[in-house]
Amino acid sequence: MLSYKNILLIQLRQLGDILLTTPCIREIRKECPDARITFMCHQMGTHILKDNPFLDEIITYSEKSSLFQQAGLLKDLNRKRFDLVIDFMNNPRSALASFLSQAPLRVAFRSARKAAYSLSISRPERGLYIVREKFMLLRACGMSPEDISLTFPWTAEDLRPWENFRASLPQTERASCRVILSPTHRRSPRKWPLHRYAALADYLTLSWGAIVIWIWGPGEESEIDQAMQLCQHQSYKAPATSLPQLAAFCSHQDLFVGNSNGPSHIAVAANIHTLQLHGPTEAAAWCPETRQHQSLQAPHSPEGRTGNLDKLSLAMVTDKLESMKQSIMDAQKQRTEQI
Repeated sequence: MLSYKNILLIQLRQLGDILLTTPCIREIRKECPDARITFMCHQMGTHILKDNPFLDEIITYSEKSSLFQQAGLLKDLNRKRFDLVIDFMNNPRSALASFLSQAPLRVAFRSARKAAYSLSISRPERGLYIVREKFMLLRACGMSPEDISLTFPWTAEDLRPWENFRASLPQTERASCRVILSPTHRRSPRKWPLHRYAALADYLTLSWGAIVIWIWGPGEESEIDQAMQLCQHQSYKAPATSLPQLAAFCSHQDLFVGNSNGPSHIAVAANIHTLQLHGPTEAAAWCPETRQHQSLQAPHSPEGRTGNLDKLSLAMVTDKLESMKQSIMDAQKQRTEQI
């Protein structure tokens, strides 16, 4: 058994990246059952981590903190006497926190900030799922992580938005398939065109007999309204949810189709079938690529090396979904038999 007793993990942001670090927390707990495990992140990370059963403490920071507060936080890291720090982010802020902790073993991927660490390792070749990449840092510490599944707990109370939605639409119980679509992203190049999402919703309604539900976050509702107006057939807008409520909502659907965004990782954590649509982001890095979780990489533009989502046709997406359909229906049947 490994001798680590007081471990600090650092992944400051974004929400999707923090969620993709949860397998590391669980695998470390398996190998170091008696260790105290602390996670350092931005305040928003608590939405993902607050109910994580494998953590002992969450340390948060805010960019709005005063210099005095930030100095106090860094000083507190030193007082906690960590014996292992794993910095998954490796940016200037996280490198400084790692260095000032003065833990005997401070691990990160090799970069210009390697002086902050006692051990730095080379990044892998491109095309490795980000969870497996993070596992490389654990292996550098003598661990043997295996399970890449994401951890995002939710409670019975978090089911209320789904239960209210289902009660208002009895047809959801009779649907051959329940599909959620997530067409939003903060960056325009990472969004598949909205009119194609609308056409996909119509295709799934007509060809699969599916109930199509659009999910959205703060500031995104008008974009969803626009997509629904482009549809020729009935689709439905999910209610506003917190992140744990969204996880609970997703867990009662059959399929997620969306851009490479935070909800795509929440859907993976919810253990339903997913199809991620990638343009400039590398699909292999952000999708587990299993029978259940698959992706499409948009073709490259002649003038660039990154995928252009404008060039990802509706036929490419529907062909991929048809190849996944039997697996989706088998999973739905299995869930129905368990109820």
